[in-house]
Formats: sequence, C-alpha cells, structure tokens
Amino acid sequence: MENKNNMLVEQPKYNIVNTLNSLSKAIEEGVVSKYQITQDGEGRTTIQIDSSDGENRIINSHHDLEGYNSSSTIKIKKQPINKRREIVKQLRQDGLTQTEIAKRTMVSQKTIANDIQYLKESKSL
Repeated sequence: MENKNNMLVEQPKYNIVNTLNSLSKAIEEGVVSKYQITQDGEGRTTIQIDSSDGENRIINSHHDLEGYNSSSTIKIKKQPINKRREIVKQLRQDGLTQTEIAKRTMVSQKTIANDIQYLKESKSL
C-alpha cells in the first residue's frame, strides 16, 4: 500500500512536470519565444517563460524542502511606462531589488534604475 504522506511530499514534483509538459507543447506550437529553468541546491526551481510576441511572461517557482514546500505563479503583461512605474513603486516598497523588479516588469535593470530615479525626483517614492 502506498503511503499517503509520500504523495504529499512528491506533489510539487508533479507540478514541475506538468509545467514542463505545458512548456514543451507551447514551444512546439510557437507560442513561447524564450524560457529559462533554474534550480539551486536549496530545493528551489524556477521556470520563466516569455510569449513569442514578447508581451507576456510567466514565472513559476517551487521551493521544496523536507516538511516545507511552496509554489507560486506570477503572470506578467508588459505595461506602458506610467503603469509600469506604478508597479515599480509597489515592488520597490515591497523590498525587491532592481534586478527582481526588472524580471517582473519585462524591462532592463537600467530602465528600472531610471524609473526609480524618476519616482524619487517626483517625490512618489
């Protein structure tokens, strides 16, 4: 008889496999232009997928440790400058670095640095 506790521990691996299967199909259909898969030694796996038109990004993150696991999905749509700056302001207030904000807004770190400078000069940040 299979131990139900083992099924709970293995669940995040199924989520990753499902994500990779979906990614494979999207690549075959030409829906995805870029993707990046990273895994560290601390049980974290991140899959970043960009749409072929460059307008959308999905970041799936899984953190799997004995007695602890978490999964998150961030869906991102490229925004016009004023909306992006609102997002940059919120993410900066949440404590994210410029590099992390750049990843979540689909622009370069330099653009984020300029946005932050603009927000500071306009007394918005």
